[in-house]
Amino acid sequence: MSEPVPFARYALMTFGGDDFRYWQAHYCLLGLLAHAPKPCEIVMATDHPERFAWFGGSIRVHGMDASQVKSWIGPEGYFLRTLIETARLAGSLAPMPAVAVYTDTDTVARGDLTPLIRRAAAGKVLLDRFEYVPSTRNRSGTKALWAATGGRTWAGVPITPQTPMWNTGVTAVGQGDLPLLDRALAATDAILATGCRHYLTEQIAMSAALTADGRAEEVNPVGKPPLILHYWGNKDGWNEAITAELATIHHLGLTPEAAAQRVRDNPIHRPPVVKTKWWHRALGVKPLGH
Repeated sequence: MSEPVPFARYALMTFGGDDFRYWQAHYCLLGLLAHAPKPCEIVMATDHPERFAWFGGSIRVHGMDASQVKSWIGPEGYFLRTLIETARLAGSLAPMPAVAVYTDTDTVARGDLTPLIRRAAAGKVLLDRFEYVPSTRNRSGTKALWAATGGRTWAGVPITPQTPMWNTGVTAVGQGDLPLLDRALAATDAILATGCRHYLTEQIAMSAALTADGRAEEVNPVGKPPLILHYWGNKDGWNEAITAELATIHHLGLTPEAAAQRVRDNPIHRPPVVKTKWWHRALGVKPLGH
């Protein structure tokens, strides 16, 4: 008989009034319902809890008012700070989980998440995937980020020439590593206090805080089918497919459980990243695979 799966809590967030973010969140939630092993809890942090009423008791909605959202964004007004706060929420709600998992809303689980949970519970730090080393990357945006943050220590978190940049759109840590999220938040705040507003500020802080000791592993290694697909580079294409799928789900009157089964059996097949060329923009056409 196999060992029981450690209790995991998954959390994602969306705030504001942009409909497409709620469509993404609904589909992400259905993917988790389809592939997250029991026991688990799935938490949706939002300032519009009414938009998730259809899920009933299949998820836990963490409703927030404007002042709470503002506190998550922080005094510097940096929205991406809420990503770390959501990850911390996954680990702080009662009952205490063995593993806390954060996912961006533009992700969808593609397979059984049991191995992910076991790896995190065993002491690995799981992040979407390794991307590059900022100190050696010759791109203007990355060079600006390195100039603003590199070679210094932020709230006890050093960012060195060896510090890697990881995509943190999926982040999973065991109970013993929850303090790493606190360190990442403190480092983010320290960087923001200098006036830095780079859109990857929270990502470099999380990468530095969570991967410094070499225990980080990829959730989605390049060359392998993604366990949790992250379609950050083709949101328009995925939004189109997701809205059609959600329309069918609601037209058929499916329950969340039946909808999760449909998502498992009939996954959307669109690339997670498409490259837009100048002539796509000039001609007003979409790239192939969109």
